[in-house]
Amino acid sequence: MSDFVSQLVDKYPELKYALLDAQTFSQEHYGFPAIYYKMMETDAVRVEAFKETFKQYNNLQDAVVCEAGIGTLALTKHYLPFVKKAYLIENNPNIRSFIEEEIEKNGWTDKVELIFGDAMKVELPEKVDYIIGELMSIYCANEYQVQIFKHLRQFLKPEGKLIPEKIINTAALADAKFDGSHKHYPLMFTRHMPMFLTLHETVNVIDLYKEEALTINAETRFQPILSGPANCVYMSSLVQVKEGVNFTGTDSLMPPTVCKLTSPKVLKAGEGVLLKSSFGYGTSLDDAKFEIGDMAKWD
Repeated sequence: MSDFVSQLVDKYPELKYALLDAQTFSQEHYGFPAIYYKMMETDAVRVEAFKETFKQYNNLQDAVVCEAGIGTLALTKHYLPFVKKAYLIENNPNIRSFIEEEIEKNGWTDKVELIFGDAMKVELPEKVDYIIGELMSIYCANEYQVQIFKHLRQFLKPEGKLIPEKIINTAALADAKFDGSHKHYPLMFTRHMPMFLTLHETVNVIDLYKEEALTINAETRFQPILSGPANCVYMSSLVQVKEGVNFTGTDSLMPPTVCKLTSPKVLKAGEGVLLKSSFGYGTSLDDAKFEIGDMAKWD
């Protein structure tokens, strides 16, 4: 074990951006690199939040369900034995044979309709009781969670449920070291965390039952508790999978992320500042803009 820790310590510097590389969109895989599926499947915190939600909804017993982005069935296999009908959507043709084999092997063929294609273009033949999809990234900036649910919720019964249903995006102002041309990176080790100058504040709330906007322009007030230079926002996304069942990010999904400010600013403890945030869902954090200034300047 000590030898393993020694090897890990030696690799700390190069591992700073390893998570970013592992979770970067790959056209070759119609999504994320192949290793990402293993990261998802082995993330107990992530999977358990959805399993607990299914349990509280009576395991979706006898329900008609639609799941977008089923991947390697990491979530699907936990409810599929109980539902009456499932419309399963996947856009990655490289895992089609795996999905078909798993469904046939488990005897689910008669209750499943597989749809291979873009979830934002799918038309369902009936209304469903549940729409499931964890196509999420920090702030939903890289993935199409908002767009997909916005399209699919037209097929949700009036009393139907979205899983997840709400995302609260928060930020803190901080100072971090960025290497090379990197503008942002997700955190894997605490030694790569920034130095915080403020507490967390809410940037915006995504109600997936109602969200219409795809571009966000938000203003957030902060009261620094430490003086010093700030060059980044520390981003967190808190997910309400179901009321009372939450997911607040792990290294496999929505990890806390630091993103550069448009320009650094020296903050003074007790003197309020305003953060102006501008980003789009399903675009890229490279396109996001975060700018801070004195509150008096923005008022």
